[in-house]
Amino acid sequence: MYTASLMPSILMYAASFVPSVLVPVTGLVVPAITFAFMLLYIERDDIA
Repeated sequence: MYTASLMPSILMYAASFVPSVLVPVTGLVVPAITFAFMLLYIERDDIA
């Protein structure tokens, strides 16, 4: 089995900040983009 002790330290550092980036992106940025798109979509006159 491939354990973390076998990984180079640079890969462990690179992966250590991923949760702190993905949590705000999935919790704030993605919903904000979705809400903005849906607001613009439902406010259009010709939804078809």
